[in-house]
Amino acid sequence: VDKDGNGTIDFQEFLDLMSRHMRQVDTEEEIREAFKVFDRDGNGYISAAELRHVMTSLGEKLTDEEVDEMIREAD
Repeated sequence: VDKDGNGTIDFQEFLDLMSRHMRQVDTEEEIREAFKVFDRDGNGYISAAELRHVMTSLGEKLTDEEVDEMIREAD
């Protein structure tokens, strides 16, 4: 997902990822709102720390390695 390999996921990369994994059709605005949930500091990128925070809030206990792997797969 992190197509440019910079270690973060920007909105376009997030949109590409979400569109591949969503069965129902969501508008770009709905996906943008979901992105904002992950992008807690509002800088336009999802960092590993932000991803970890949201996943933990959802009850997922992930190791640092698992979070890093998610970023790599998305990058």
